[in-house]
Amino acid sequence: MNNNEISEITANFFILYKDEENWLDGWISLDPSLEEFISVLREEIEYSWELENVDMSDYLLFHIDLDDKNNLKEIEDNEYYQLVRQLQDIFIVVLHKDIKYRIIENIPPVFEWFMGAL
Repeated sequence: MNNNEISEITANFFILYKDEENWLDGWISLDPSLEEFISVLREEIEYSWELENVDMSDYLLFHIDLDDKNNLKEIEDNEYYQLVRQLQDIFIVVLHKDIKYRIIENIPPVFEWFMGAL
């Protein structure tokens, strides 16, 4: 019976637009593949910000390593995404490419969200 149950993997997520004033946050299910997960993120952005045809190549996907809370680690491929899915507590950050900072303390909305989520 246990083999037929699919355990849902969820993450706390934060998406920041390039103006650093608009963002989305909440909980999200981590789909089995990175491609599927990015598709869900695209739909969430399009729906929440009332946009059409969002180009996800304008965004970078990161997770916050709880052993090194100040740095964002980029999720570049499905192999690394699968490792992230195995973590106990998962914090996903999606940043527009125009945002150059990779230390969360330098991105106030991300820092405040992360400190509040802990």
